[in-house]
Amino acid sequence: MTATSHRWPPIGELLPHRAPMLLIDAVTAHDANSICVQATPDMHGWYADAQGDMPVHIVIELMAQAIAAHEALTRRLSGLPPAPGVLLGTRRLEATVTSLPGGRPVSVHATCVLRDDTGNGAYDCHVESDGESVVTATLKVHQPKDFSAFLLEHLT
Repeated sequence: MTATSHRWPPIGELLPHRAPMLLIDAVTAHDANSICVQATPDMHGWYADAQGDMPVHIVIELMAQAIAAHEALTRRLSGLPPAPGVLLGTRRLEATVTSLPGGRPVSVHATCVLRDDTGNGAYDCHVESDGESVVTATLKVHQPKDFSAFLLEHLT
C-alpha cells in the first residue's frame, strides 16, 4: 500500500456523505487494490451507546465508506468522477469486541479481492484499534454502469 506521507484529498471530496452520516475522517494509504482510512467514533454520534462507544454492527458502515473512498480515489486518479455504488452485505462479521471506544481513532482497511465486468465486487476488510485487528468481514458491493436505471429496476 502507498506510504501514509502522501496527502490525499479530504473525504468530503471523495464521498457524497455529510454529517452525521460521514463516519470516516481521512485516507491514510491507498493503492490500486486497497485503502486504509482513519475513523474516530463520535462519543455523541447518533449510533453511540450509553458509554459513548460505537456498537460493533456500525463497523459495517465504516467498511462500506472505506470501500466507497477506495473506488472514488481510484477513479479520480484515472481522471474519472466518483460513481455511486451499493453495499450488498456480508455473510460473516467477526469481532473480538462489542464496540469501538468513542473518541479514539481506528484504522479501517479494505482490500479488493473480486471485481467483475458487471460491477460486482468483494472486499476483505478489517478494523484495527490500538494496532490490533478487532473486526473482520468480507463485504459484497455493486457499482452499476447506470445507477439511475439500477434504482428504477430495483426500487419500483
